[in-house]
Amino acid sequence: MAYTVQNVIDRIRFNTATENDLIEKSANELFSNKNIVAQLKFALDDYAKYTKALQAIYSLPVDSNVAVMDEPPSILRSEGIRFVVWFINGYAYPINEQNLNNTYANFPAPIQGLPKWFNYWNDTITFYPQNGNGFNCTELGYDVGINDTVIKVKNTSGFPPKNGRITIDGEKIKYEYKDGTHFYNCTRGIEDSETATHDYGTCVKENNVWVYYHRLHFDIPVNPDDTIKKEILDKNMLIVDEHIEIICDYASYKLLSKVDAERASYYKVNFSDWLKEAKRDIVKGRSRIQKTGWIREPYQFEEESAYWGM
Repeated sequence: MAYTVQNVIDRIRFNTATENDLIEKSANELFSNKNIVAQLKFALDDYAKYTKALQAIYSLPVDSNVAVMDEPPSILRSEGIRFVVWFINGYAYPINEQNLNNTYANFPAPIQGLPKWFNYWNDTITFYPQNGNGFNCTELGYDVGINDTVIKVKNTSGFPPKNGRITIDGEKIKYEYKDGTHFYNCTRGIEDSETATHDYGTCVKENNVWVYYHRLHFDIPVNPDDTIKKEILDKNMLIVDEHIEIICDYASYKLLSKVDAERASYYKVNFSDWLKEAKRDIVKGRSRIQKTGWIREPYQFEEESAYWGM
């Protein structure tokens, strides 16, 4: 089960739906959506910072002669980036992170070519050598509606054959596979972008750079009238399902402790100790995952796919 923002807020409201003896009103009447979301965000941020459980991909089209790009949104500043992959003509090239001493010593002057290294400093990612290959670009073959999962274009040549990512206007889209003129099984509005309609002839850009990184949980905006948009309520939470209950209990405890310490104690958890346990579970589950790079050279039959599986 994938928990949505609505599920989590409903759970916190259920936890706090106890009558306060002093005011004879449900505690829910004391806790606005703004207050609930604020306390939930504190818990989510602590969880993300300590466990580094929230992983994401930030992809975008990067043109030739570009050496610097901005960091992904909501990135953790501590150990944020795991590695970067650069796509050229359907092939994926992992790029290693190097320190500033190495990069400046080996690349004292701008050199154009296939990026091999990057460093992350002062909110920016710098590539060495400077990119000599631009992203692929095509045009829409017809208008695209909000619910369309098949996208027709003029030509898909050069785009990754499977599990690629594209940008149309400001919307980022993931596709499962392609043929000569279509992208199939598209997931719309990925990477916190908004799903939108797009007109025939609009440029479709290949997201040729993917940054794998650790992030904070996305924000849950609350309107001035204390409502939350349905599209936000329907979004899936980023944290793993088995950790939802503790997060909700902790947020409920922090809310109830302001009005009824006795009832709040039911949801009290040692959050610091639990975070340590959660981090151990996550690290154990990732122990066999390499940070970056090839494990071995591919066999000939694997090279025929012209794609490194992500």
